[in-house]
This record gives sequence, C-alpha cells and structure tokens, in this order.
Amino acid sequence: MTKFLLDLLCDPVDKSKLLLEDAVYDQDGDIDAGILRSSTGAAYPVINGIPRFVHMENQLKAVKSFGDQWNFFNFVDFHDHWIAHTVKNTFGNTAVFAGKVIVDCGGGSGAQTTWMLESGAKHVIMLELSHSVDGIAKENIKKKGFKNVDIIQCSIDHPPLLPGTITGIVICHNVIQHTESVERTAKNLFGIVAPGGEFVFNCYRKYNVGLFRKFRFNLIFMPLRSILKKMPFAVNLTYARLMGALRLVPLIGVGLEKLYFLSSGDIPNKKGWAYIRQKYKATVLNTFDSFGSHSFQHYKSDKEVMELLKQLQPDSTKIKNFDQYFSVPPPIGCALRVFN
Repeated sequence: MTKFLLDLLCDPVDKSKLLLEDAVYDQDGDIDAGILRSSTGAAYPVINGIPRFVHMENQLKAVKSFGDQWNFFNFVDFHDHWIAHTVKNTFGNTAVFAGKVIVDCGGGSGAQTTWMLESGAKHVIMLELSHSVDGIAKENIKKKGFKNVDIIQCSIDHPPLLPGTITGIVICHNVIQHTESVERTAKNLFGIVAPGGEFVFNCYRKYNVGLFRKFRFNLIFMPLRSILKKMPFAVNLTYARLMGALRLVPLIGVGLEKLYFLSSGDIPNKKGWAYIRQKYKATVLNTFDSFGSHSFQHYKSDKEVMELLKQLQPDSTKIKNFDQYFSVPPPIGCALRVFN
C-alpha cells in the first residue's frame, strides 16, 4: 500500500479518517502490514500490502464465484475487446486516462488496471472484494512492475475513500449490477468524485420489449440462470465450454445466442483461425459470467437508469454518452460518464 493511498483512505461506514498503527514497510517504503484505525475504534488490517475492509464472511461468499472466475479466466487476452468496445465507445481513446487518478471499481483480474496504467494514468486504485486480490490481480499488476497502483479489498458499495477526493475517473464497467443495490452503489461511488472528476458506469439492461425478447429473457435465460447459479464452478465451466463449442457451429450457434442460451459478443481485429479461437474463448467467458453463481445480477430498465442519473447529476449537460447509451442497440461496451 502506498503512502499516496493512505491520505485518501477513510472508514467505509462513517467516513472518518484512518490512522495507521504498527506499520511494517517493504524495501520500497510502501506499507506491507499494519492496522488502520478509525476514530470510533474500528480496525482494518493491512495484509500483504492490501488494506482489507471485509466485515463479514458472507460478503466473501457472495463474490466467491468472481474470484474463481478471474483466477481461472484472467482477462489479459481481451485487450483488443477493451480498446474496441469499452474505450472507443465510452471515451474515444486511451488518452483520457493520461495523468489522472483512477479508481477501478470491481477490478477483477487487474487487467483493466494495468491497461490504464500503460495508458499513462497517474495512479490507479483497484477496488475488489473477491479473493482474486491475492491471486491473479496481484500477479498481473506485479508482472508489469508499476509502483503507482494500489489494491483495496472492499465492497464497492461502500468505498473506503474520502468523499470528493478523486479528481480523475471512478470507473465501474460491467460490475455495478453485481452489487446488492445498484442505486446505493452508484450514489456512494459518485460521492468520492471531486468537482471536475467523473463517474463512469453501465448496468445490465432489461431489454425485453416485444414478445420474443420477453419470451427469451423470462422463459429461457432467467430460469436457466436460476439453476446454473446454484451449481458448483465445474458445472458452470462445463456448460460454458459446451456453449463455446456450439457457438462455432453454423446456424446452431447463432440460434442459441439469439435465444439467450449463451453470450459471445463481437470479436475485433481477428480473422481466420485466430477469430475462431477468440470467439470460443469469448463465448466461454461471457457465458460463464452471464450464468455464474454470483449472488447478485440486476437488470435495469432505461427508465430506472434515467431516474438514477437525475438523482446523481440533475444537470444533464454534465452527463456524456446519454444518447448512445440508450440507443437500440447501444454501442458495445458503452458506459455513461457522469461529471461532478
């Protein structure tokens, strides 16, 4: 944990400043261990350089599948997807990250964190509740050798960062729907954004207008997910691999995707065998993610998201990507940019 982060940390419950006790420093002068204590006496440990804000065992159980998912799948092979979808359709290009402090909410495998650092970010703070913080995320970040980065193990619906301190970007891409309350998480994350900074988020869309869409969402996808989310990791992985293989079969694969038995998505910058291989990998990952055993997976209607935006930022001129986000279909990976 860097000293830079220490100045930004607070108690996630009462937002009081934290004091560091019994600190142990590594050879670079960063904090490897210690206790972070609030004015109320609440104590949060720093273990292996990561401050831990995990209160209950059931918090970890709720996201265990995500830790398993990212430790297994990683995400580093999907840089082209990130550039062509998330970056292009939300920001335009990676220049937006240069020189900024960024909070990567629900950082998973740490891949996006490293890509933003490679794009010139001043400092990236990755928030992640699952055990991937001690696995693939830490490994990916360590491999790159960056020093201007921190990992915090916490729930993103109660970020342990002082209100109004992030002047850059707080990004929560394809994550907020997996928290207990989308609205609460959005409000708390927007609360740490300083004037001039921005909160970037998207949420799974309740896109079930029309008889066919209602049929496939309510009578295929949701019942199937209600079964698979109760299954162990191996069962979900087997299902995802089967769908990955079937997606490559002409007509059958397209039909299964249109019926919501699987999810694959667009494959940028690949042709021939490289395209086929990446299509399979993307289908396995996206299908596993769609039907995984995580506790929360919300779908919000356009009306619900618009109402949330009004609560976050009544000034519509400070909201970017509004028309693109609510278009049908929206650009892949497009997220809303809400400025403070």
